[in-house]
Amino acid sequence: MLHTLIRSRSISSCLLVAIASLASSGTAFHLLPSPSTRHQHVRPNHPINKQSLQIMSSTTSTQEQGDGKFHFAIDRGGTFTDVHCKLPNGAELVSKLLSVDPANYDDAPTEGIRRLMDEHDPTGKKYPRGEVVDTSLIGSIRMGTTVATNALLEREGERMGLVITKGFGDLLKIGDQTRSDIFDLTCKAPEVLYEEVVEIDERVMLSEFFDENKSEEEIELLEQKSQLVQSSDSQDHWYSSNWPDAGVGKRIAGVTGEKVIPLRCPDADEIRASLQKLADKGIQSIAVVFLHSYVYPEHETMVGDIAKSMGCFSEISLSHEVMSMVKLVPRGHTACAAAYLTPKITEYLAGFTKGFDDGLMTNVQLDFMKSDGGLTPVNDFGGHQAILSGPAGGVVGYAKTSYRPSLDEDGNVVNKPIPVIGFDMGGTSTDVSRYDGTLELVFETTTAGVSIQAPQLDIHTVAAGGGSRLFLQNGLFVVGPESSKAHPGPVCYRKNGYLSVTDANVVLGRVIPAHFPSIFGPNEDEPLDLDGARAAFQALAEKNEAAKGRTLEELAYGFVQVANEAMCRPIRNLTQMRGFDITKHALACFGGAGPQHACAMARALGITKVYVHRYGGILSAYGLSMADAVVEEQEPSAVVYAVAKNDASGFDEDQ
Repeated sequence: MLHTLIRSRSISSCLLVAIASLASSGTAFHLLPSPSTRHQHVRPNHPINKQSLQIMSSTTSTQEQGDGKFHFAIDRGGTFTDVHCKLPNGAELVSKLLSVDPANYDDAPTEGIRRLMDEHDPTGKKYPRGEVVDTSLIGSIRMGTTVATNALLEREGERMGLVITKGFGDLLKIGDQTRSDIFDLTCKAPEVLYEEVVEIDERVMLSEFFDENKSEEEIELLEQKSQLVQSSDSQDHWYSSNWPDAGVGKRIAGVTGEKVIPLRCPDADEIRASLQKLADKGIQSIAVVFLHSYVYPEHETMVGDIAKSMGCFSEISLSHEVMSMVKLVPRGHTACAAAYLTPKITEYLAGFTKGFDDGLMTNVQLDFMKSDGGLTPVNDFGGHQAILSGPAGGVVGYAKTSYRPSLDEDGNVVNKPIPVIGFDMGGTSTDVSRYDGTLELVFETTTAGVSIQAPQLDIHTVAAGGGSRLFLQNGLFVVGPESSKAHPGPVCYRKNGYLSVTDANVVLGRVIPAHFPSIFGPNEDEPLDLDGARAAFQALAEKNEAAKGRTLEELAYGFVQVANEAMCRPIRNLTQMRGFDITKHALACFGGAGPQHACAMARALGITKVYVHRYGGILSAYGLSMADAVVEEQEPSAVVYAVAKNDASGFDEDQ
């Protein structure tokens, strides 16, 4: 039996197909409302704005009062840019446009804002394309972006140098020797992010274990010995040109209260000369990573101050500021990621802001989504925090809309909320996650071979999206990982693109051109090209012996099945591999391509309930509009949990 809970004035072609499919499978299918709308009937033939897929929210008595300003939440994906807008009168609009369309605009988020303001400015003012946008009526802009993710995956970040403790110049290249696939005999170590390495003659050691069995008199003698070394040294610090013995030096309390021994203080002239060599090679971004800087950051701070005073570095990433935690390798990688990616974000922001007047940075609240699902002001947004900036908005969106109790007709709670699996299928990739009342975070992840030590939502990504390219290789159906992206896109986008998953769905009738926005062609007014997609499949069939004897629909369906299985695997890893019963979850399906695959995915996984929000196509942007501002404060700590007794009785429970 099909159960529907529909609160939308319009419904896309892929949802019509999804409902019809689930009606024969016994799966409960729910179209979720936005929090401020009432129950309404489905109007499948309601006209859609063909220019930018704008769906006007209903104006009901529960509509929130506007504040006279436009408020935008924007998710810039690899293929499409999604915009959720709250108008000055409190009504809501959604818009979708291609992320890359150089023939018509330079920046998709700017164009999305311009289009909506041009059409809905309450004063009737026009905002012509190519002119800076007047921000006097903009209250806030919230953005999630894949700029940092793409730069890391494609190794297109800023040229950078690594400044590290002497003797550890190859440490990050060696890494921890983890192999992503232990059975791959041809695997290669991922490339490091830095171009040049500078080793600084500095060293700090922790005194705890060295002093563990020493008396106060012995420790005092070691400190006095360091003063003798100083007296024979012509320089203004404690250390001679020869390395002092271990433990020789003054004990200084670090950030955690632990005592450290500075064995070697960096020389200012040496630092300046080394940094100048990097600057001479055109490197303007550096990461400073010293041993034990998480507990004793003075040496890194010294290098940072010198680098700032030189004025030739645009980005200076100090590891104790980026992530003040133990473990030098992940801390070093995180600092490198910040130095490598933050300039790219700065560069993107410069391109974004030039489309607006000067009021954007002074009068508009401009926030970015971090990987942990929280918003932060633009000035505090670092590259290492932006790896999951795009998908994080979707997790917040489905968590706040899909995790809800079941109610009877009288509004009484029948069942408690059930865990939800988020299935976000976009144009370039698919992101899956799990929500059971709290956002699941991980604090160390590896992305593109780089270990990043920063709070991130536990999101698994697979390279299968609407734009994933289709191949026949030795009789096998292959989907991705290559993507046709927004430009040129799939064949049906009319840009001489590549055969992709979207083309398969068009051929199968799961995407109906008549119900899809006509934003293609040189004038952005043509529908999807069904004939072109069929011709591309026909050409593929004629070139491969394995495809002969199959209809075009059979060929397209084979690719869809392969894509579905690729997307099922990470969902099983999130549930069954962790001991959760996958059949006791709901599937929250969103993203531009998600509902096209929701039914088959639910059947394959044994899930009996599928949620699709009324703003499912732009739920990542809608999630941004509901997200909270988050301030992260993290510091290292050293605590003694228990003290062992000298006898055999074990631990002293009172300590």
